[in-house]
Amino acid sequence: MKHEDRDHWRGITGLAALHEIEKQRRERGRQIEVNLYEKGAALGGKIRTVHRDGFTFERGPDSFITRKPEMLALVEELGLSDQLVKNHTGQAYISSNGEFHPIPEGSVMGIPTKVAPFLRTPLLSKKGKMRTAADLWLPAKKSKDTDESLGLFFRRRFGDELVDHLLEPLLSGLYAGDLNDLSLESTFPQFRQMGNKHRSLILASRSMAKKRQQSTGAGQKTGLFRTVKGGLSVIVDEMEQAVSKGTIHRGKQLQQIIPEGKGYNLHFADGMKTEADKVILTVPHQTAANALPSLSVREEMKALSGASVATVALAFPSSSLKEPVNGTGFLIPKGEEGNGVIKAVTLVHHKWPHLVPDGSALLRCFVGRPGNDTIVSDTDENIVDETLNELRTFLDIRENPLFTDVTRWKNAMPKYTIGHQSRVESWETALANEYPGVHVAGTFYRGVGLPDCVRQGREVANHVLSG
Repeated sequence: MKHEDRDHWRGITGLAALHEIEKQRRERGRQIEVNLYEKGAALGGKIRTVHRDGFTFERGPDSFITRKPEMLALVEELGLSDQLVKNHTGQAYISSNGEFHPIPEGSVMGIPTKVAPFLRTPLLSKKGKMRTAADLWLPAKKSKDTDESLGLFFRRRFGDELVDHLLEPLLSGLYAGDLNDLSLESTFPQFRQMGNKHRSLILASRSMAKKRQQSTGAGQKTGLFRTVKGGLSVIVDEMEQAVSKGTIHRGKQLQQIIPEGKGYNLHFADGMKTEADKVILTVPHQTAANALPSLSVREEMKALSGASVATVALAFPSSSLKEPVNGTGFLIPKGEEGNGVIKAVTLVHHKWPHLVPDGSALLRCFVGRPGNDTIVSDTDENIVDETLNELRTFLDIRENPLFTDVTRWKNAMPKYTIGHQSRVESWETALANEYPGVHVAGTFYRGVGLPDCVRQGREVANHVLSG
């Protein structure tokens, strides 16, 4: 008796799920009908590589971290290992009082593990350094079983200065939202585990850093991030080529999922309808809720909005840009004097020099902060003007850009606020009971990085296949 499953999704998580099911279909000879429906014309979700005038740059993520192995494993499966490029390991900086200061050597997500660089940094006052060092002597205190904010957790151990001047610009750049609202359990549960297991987070972070150094070779410094020579869209293109023809359908905006017998009818905006036994939704929770009219947690899912941010790429001749630092980029803490809307700047020509023509410079600015993201809805011209005006308070820019490129991500960045994991678990329980065979996965649920998305795609694919 032939067994058929029909599954539907989109984005890099969906591509990873499709790739996993296709792989298992070939290896095990399973009879599975599988389709991917993409709302737009392009695949890959936030992965968007642009080639312009000899420059290559990303409108979404620019790389993936190697500490999480899932993305690296996928690249190897696709036969792209020879195209991998390590990031240059130049120094990153933080702006403070109009000057750039290096992130202290040995920091683990901003937590000091080496004494000398920490004592030398002007990012903290003497009082702030003493309060941070108190972590070495404070009594052990296990976190409660309930979730708490990253800000509260770290302020309890280190005081305000380290959090505001180092941790906030580093961590809030990884997760959209205010550090005082972000969930410890859903963003960095390892710190909670370290805090419960060890008396001092500093000593625990030092031990973790030593183990990582031993795994990569004593004294060896290597970039933690990878991309491929032609940009991340190369990976997406290879994933499309690796699956069977006719399984990917573009321009299909899902509107509703209607139960029908033991499966579902899927209704699309262009009037198309199709049937599915099982459905994987790798869309924001608001979009998923809109497609599920009778889901009991629908209103809760719809009420939680994502964060908005814009990226602004600016190309210059090298001669027109006098840089006060020779690093891969800099972070701008909240409340920094003269600070407006820029959170961070990547100096692409230093971090990824293979993507920029000789004699040129490329800056990529991240614009929009929690509570101050109205600029994301402004015109391209105004966004560029405000970004350039603010940049000139940090950098000596002598000419207008060769070109600019603005990308808006409206409500597209997940906010892992306190209680996020419990909410996701309740949504999954409601789906299992009310829409059995419908699953959610992706950046809005259980991890925001590319490796996390690939992991979720593969996990949900295997869950569907085992059901």
